[in-house]
Amino acid sequence: MDILLIDPPYMSLKGVSTDCGYNVGLTGLAAYLRQKGIETAVLAGDLLEPPSNRAWTSYHFNDYAVAQRDYERIVSDKTHVVWKKLAGIVSQTNPKAVGISYYTPLKYTVEMVAHLVRGINRDIKIIAGAFQPTFCPEEVMQNPDIDVVVRGEGEIPLLRLMKELKKDSPKWEKVPGIYYRDKDGQVRNNPGVDLISNLDELPFLARDLVLNCDYNVYRGHCMSSTRGCPYVCSFCADKRIWGGRVRRRSVDNFVEELRLLQNTYQVDYVDFVDGTFTFDRKYLEAFCNKVISDNLKINWRCTARFDNIDEDIVKLMKKANCCGMLFGLESGSDRILKAMNKKTTIKENVRVSEMVYDSGITVATSVLFGLPYETKEDMEATLELMRKVKTSGFDVNSYTPLPGTSLYDSMSEEDKKNIDWRKVAMKSHDNYFSKTMSQNDFRNYLSQAFEIANEAWKRSIASNALHAR
Repeated sequence: MDILLIDPPYMSLKGVSTDCGYNVGLTGLAAYLRQKGIETAVLAGDLLEPPSNRAWTSYHFNDYAVAQRDYERIVSDKTHVVWKKLAGIVSQTNPKAVGISYYTPLKYTVEMVAHLVRGINRDIKIIAGAFQPTFCPEEVMQNPDIDVVVRGEGEIPLLRLMKELKKDSPKWEKVPGIYYRDKDGQVRNNPGVDLISNLDELPFLARDLVLNCDYNVYRGHCMSSTRGCPYVCSFCADKRIWGGRVRRRSVDNFVEELRLLQNTYQVDYVDFVDGTFTFDRKYLEAFCNKVISDNLKINWRCTARFDNIDEDIVKLMKKANCCGMLFGLESGSDRILKAMNKKTTIKENVRVSEMVYDSGITVATSVLFGLPYETKEDMEATLELMRKVKTSGFDVNSYTPLPGTSLYDSMSEEDKKNIDWRKVAMKSHDNYFSKTMSQNDFRNYLSQAFEIANEAWKRSIASNALHAR
């Protein structure tokens, strides 16, 4: 095999099953490489452990936060069964290269994967890509087990890299957008390449290249219509990872992949994982009308913003089989929303959430606790809003400083170095970046939010069961 693309295990190490068996980024890369003649496979790390039947809608958020301790132990234990399974697959496939998807909170998982691969065969070229390598390439290259970093959009650099790798005398200086070591061990970097202008030219996701994925079990799927996001929330790097531009597939191209899913798999739903799927009203209307006119029956869920949703578009989305929307409520404090650069207000958010909820579409609401400038009063306002707002359920997160965000940029270099990614995660009690309260106070507020979220999901599940009778 030429290259094995690995999405490292993460959620499963904390006892929660994934409901989608693949990563959009890696299956997209696999499809592109296959189209260009590169033999490719995808290993989804969270499929290495049997499904636990614990998903967000049936799992206690506080238990998941506490399970960070399990993660901290497993991620350093080379004898754990998950690492043995992963090593076995690498040995069996025997790739010339391994590409690892590197999201910042997975730092130690990525390092374990790289270490295991290096121990199996020192000749395997180990490549890291995605958010952390894009924004912190020099830091990633400090790991001697990682040979190459791909920055930003990966298709063209990775293809060029693989073509060089297959030569007797590779010339890494010819590969755009990478960091690498020269023959003397010095880290070098090459200028990037222009972004792909027409996303319709890319093949559909190579779901069939995911190893050991039973799509009769993993019946949730995902798609993306966009690279980039027009919004600049202070805690999000989505806009910057794509070079500050927003590119979008045509409606016809996007619907064609949706049709392929309907005709190929038993699909419970499809998640549209764009930064904000609803940002372009004309595109959204054209998409919904196309789904309706083509008589597609597949259910889909999407990311949305309170300030680009109204009753007319909700009716159209529901007619086009939209069954869920994820909104970023984030805070019950207008002061915090302004500081986040959300460009929404509490009053507007509550009104739209109620309207969408009353339409019968599932409303998942994201809230964020622990921003550096957030006060006790701000957190108490968010808890109070969580108790009142109409929603099907909450996704509660504790603030995580991610490279590529303006909040991360504002941190001191010392504070950045002191982040322990064994402990810090999207829902961890150990995330403590507040400048206004003690860690115990933060943990108390976060635990209260988890309890409100658990009760909301229980009510939603009970209501759905009642309506299903």
